[in-house]
Amino acid sequence: MADAKARTRPALGQPSHGRRTAREQGPNPIDVYVGGRLKQARMVTGMSQEELGLGIGVSFQAVQKYEHGENRLSASRLFRAAKLLGHPVSFFFDELEVNAPGIEGAALTEDEISLLQDFRRIVSEDVREQLLLVAKGIAEARVTAMARRATSNSPQS
Repeated sequence: MADAKARTRPALGQPSHGRRTAREQGPNPIDVYVGGRLKQARMVTGMSQEELGLGIGVSFQAVQKYEHGENRLSASRLFRAAKLLGHPVSFFFDELEVNAPGIEGAALTEDEISLLQDFRRIVSEDVREQLLLVAKGIAEARVTAMARRATSNSPQS
């Protein structure tokens, strides 16, 4: 009788010693990261959750759960999603090692996704190249200005 009692699950909210469950510990940070990368790739391509779901054989609700890390993507579904979204499977794990402790990752903001979508709609290669030069120039000018301020605010020896 003692053996049967030892095999029962702990009450909800009680710590378990063994398998990790989303209900007790929340979603696995790696599943959240991969789901975020899935959402990012989907949004960059302009695909809806419903379209992605149809393409990989699940409902849009399942896609929502994948994107939030509530459900894990199987290897076969992740492979199909990668092909459908035009990314290598490794895209979904990029920078994971770098960000391992909290894992959050290098998720794009809504503005960055919008900028990337607009950039990809520019047909002319020359225009895209010029736009990149302008963006680099703005970024470099900001870094230079910040460096000047830092040196002008430092005490003189």
